[in-house]
Amino acid sequence: MKNNYDVVVIGAGHNGLTCAGYLARAGLKVLVLERRHRVGGLSTEYEFFPGYTASIPNSPGSLEPKVVADLELEKFGLSFNPPDPSLVVPFPDGRAMVAWRDPVKTADEIRKFSEKDVKAYGAFFEYLNKFAKKTGVSLFKPPPTLAELMQSLTSPEDEEAFSKIVLGSLKDLLDEWLESEELKSVIAAISATSHLAGPYTPGTAYLLLMRPLSLASSGINTGHDPRKQYLRGSTGLPIGGMGAVTRAMKDSIEAHGGVIRLDSGVSRIVAGADGVQGVELESGEFIPAKIVASNLHPRTTLQDMLNDSEVDPVFEKKVDQLPSRGSAFKLALALDGMPAFAAAPKELQKHYASCQFRLAPDMDYMERAVDDAKFGRPSAEPIILGLIPSLTSPSMAPPGKNILSCNVWHAPVKLAEGSWHIERDNMAKRCIEIISRYMPDLKDRLIDYRALSPLDLQNEFGLRDANIMHLDMLPHKMFGLRPLAQCAAYKTPTKGLYLCGSGTWPGGTVSGIPGHNAAQEIISYYTGNPRDALNDQ
Repeated sequence: MKNNYDVVVIGAGHNGLTCAGYLARAGLKVLVLERRHRVGGLSTEYEFFPGYTASIPNSPGSLEPKVVADLELEKFGLSFNPPDPSLVVPFPDGRAMVAWRDPVKTADEIRKFSEKDVKAYGAFFEYLNKFAKKTGVSLFKPPPTLAELMQSLTSPEDEEAFSKIVLGSLKDLLDEWLESEELKSVIAAISATSHLAGPYTPGTAYLLLMRPLSLASSGINTGHDPRKQYLRGSTGLPIGGMGAVTRAMKDSIEAHGGVIRLDSGVSRIVAGADGVQGVELESGEFIPAKIVASNLHPRTTLQDMLNDSEVDPVFEKKVDQLPSRGSAFKLALALDGMPAFAAAPKELQKHYASCQFRLAPDMDYMERAVDDAKFGRPSAEPIILGLIPSLTSPSMAPPGKNILSCNVWHAPVKLAEGSWHIERDNMAKRCIEIISRYMPDLKDRLIDYRALSPLDLQNEFGLRDANIMHLDMLPHKMFGLRPLAQCAAYKTPTKGLYLCGSGTWPGGTVSGIPGHNAAQEIISYYTGNPRDALNDQ
């Protein structure tokens, strides 16, 4: 009887946990199987040095308020420290762009670089918001097909906006609206890291639409909705690091009867003519189930794990041809004390150091970082997104010490020359040199450093191709084409097998939406009602 589960979820990353959380709350008997020794996937604590912990993603900036509320994560211990400012972007000339939560203070920051852009940047984000509403797309429903999406474009202005926002490049779109290269770089940096494509590439503007689509899809009853903050609005940094998010998800699942098994890697998804029969663990144990939801990469699920002789060979070929272009690199620095930003006034040093920072001074810099990687070279001057999480969660480092956690792009999995055994340290040292340009005392405070190459991320975390989004976040793999048209609505051609990870709509980042949506499809199957009441908007 202990194996009598309604649903088995493969992978306890944040989307797998989100999916299981909704299923358990709907009264289904759910089992989560995780290969590693703790829940969370990338979004969990990782000890880089004894006493120094961080996670691969630095913040839950995209974690949906709806998911937090529905799963009652705050009830299960999740709390946030909202740093102010929420973002610092320093530049080589000694200045910095700072995103304060007070829009007046942020406007003053922009004014240092361009008087015109003080108004233009707000108008630009409202342009994105307006288009998102016009599409009628809800992130909390299966994705529309392109034909359905086109039906919402009823005027030449709509079609023009679609061509610029969805099909156009970051550079062209930002050049049209803004004059300050510094402000453009602040906006572009986050969209230039999620795929191996530079800001000059058509389709790279699309990621700027994700937050407007979130706003159009779901509101929250609070005085401050961080999604309305144009420059890096966020709920804040979770107390205890990113692992606090997934630990709260775990507790929420278990409180509603869900079961989570660690050190339980799945080797096969067994299916026959009638669909899914269950899963086989690496230990040889078989667990029967007629519904399986996989949080893993679509290719890992459908190509490496699925044992189904009924699958159409044409579909199998399409799965095999899914792009494999990841470029993530992780760097952690153990520090003695708090490093100082050269751009920070003395009285604001801790404010600057306590929030996220980005090192990518202009779009040409970002383009060159991609150019290196696409030819098999680690970027000579990579894009660096960093945070010192121990300043807001002191338990993440020993007393008086800090950990600096950096996500670095771009680093190709396959090198044209050499090996990551050697290049890992070379790239880490280059990153330390780059950070030192903006934190002059960094090397004096440096105790130790550790890097994870793309291969390390792939081998240790199962992050296929070192792609944090599983698949490109570009238009050709979005809407009803993610990951493929035949399984874009979370159901695969194999009856009873669902996808709930970042390779599904609406894609990566720590949002929880793919897990939420897949859960609604499974609940609908069991209840016979299209879209369960849990998904009411």
